[in-house]
Amino acid sequence: MEITSALGLIIKGMDSTMRDSGFSVVVPSSVEKGEVPVTQKNGYSTILYSGNKGSVKVELFEGKISLLCAQSQAESAVDGDYKKISTTLFDPETTDDREIKYIVNDFCDGINDVYGKKGKQSKKLPQPVSKAAAKSGTVYFDLVTLGSRFVQVYPELKEIYKENIEKYGEFLADDFFLNYGNAKLRETIKANDPVQMRKLFNMLNNVYNDGTNQVQSVIVVTMLGSLYDDDTLLANCVDYMEDMSLSVIETTKLLKKPANRSKLEHPPLYKPKKAKKPNAFLSQLNGGN
Repeated sequence: MEITSALGLIIKGMDSTMRDSGFSVVVPSSVEKGEVPVTQKNGYSTILYSGNKGSVKVELFEGKISLLCAQSQAESAVDGDYKKISTTLFDPETTDDREIKYIVNDFCDGINDVYGKKGKQSKKLPQPVSKAAAKSGTVYFDLVTLGSRFVQVYPELKEIYKENIEKYGEFLADDFFLNYGNAKLRETIKANDPVQMRKLFNMLNNVYNDGTNQVQSVIVVTMLGSLYDDDTLLANCVDYMEDMSLSVIETTKLLKKPANRSKLEHPPLYKPKKAKKPNAFLSQLNGGN
């Protein structure tokens, strides 16, 4: 799908929410009648909305699509006025209707949060740790970050991710991955498409490298450890895993023994706590000790 076609579907999907919130799309002078009102400059593809409550931008750049909102009017707003409300991975060439629908719903939720009437706001999800904060060394990626990044790769699981948090009052990673996420993981690994494999493992490697002990344990044991029963699937991952490669291989060897699988098959509830960043990738198998 071309960029303009994909953005045209997003505009169409957001139309009702934008009108209800008092916004209309700004049609650039360079765009002919009937064409998708997209501005393309310096690698950015941008849709601009204007209204009495401020201005809104939908911006596509380097494989990510973002919703940005400002309280100032479109004609006077500068880049610093815009606050990023939501962002997700997006490749127009490989997108489908399901992914478009996810982006539309996510952005409409964001518009209702910022500009909607009282009582219509969507329930806020816990905020993931930013990449900049993790790289600074002051904090590490947590389970919410892992879940949030995972549903960027698999948008169709976003609602299940939300329901998990609403049900437990926190993100219960074991429940989510063992019942839903791991099935998607296996589908991708079984298909072994290089583009999708890089997309998945770039995310996993990044979160693992700057993640808490708990996050590392979930990735290695709960997620990739579930491949213990299929050496072919594990072999497909070898070229994509980085620092966690040895940990995953050793863990799957241990999980071949039924006695070691009890923790994976019957996981305890997580109790949030401050975690350092050790290499205790077998903490789940050893009961967290």
